[in-house]
Amino acid sequence: MYSKIIRVTMSKHQTVQLPRDGLDDQGLTKDFTNSPLHRFKKPGSKNFQNIFPPSATLHLSNIP
Repeated sequence: MYSKIIRVTMSKHQTVQLPRDGLDDQGLTKDFTNSPLHRFKKPGSKNFQNIFPPSATLHLSNIP
């Protein structure tokens, strides 16, 4: 990424509007806020220990 140009375009939308309860969302949106599948939200999770800031080093985990 060094000496490369990164192009970023900001969205005109500040949030994603979820469909109201009872309306068909056609499977296009899903709220994972309270999902048990959110692997970085569990306190004491091993996954939480594997979060690192961006760096030039590739961090690997769970490799047999």
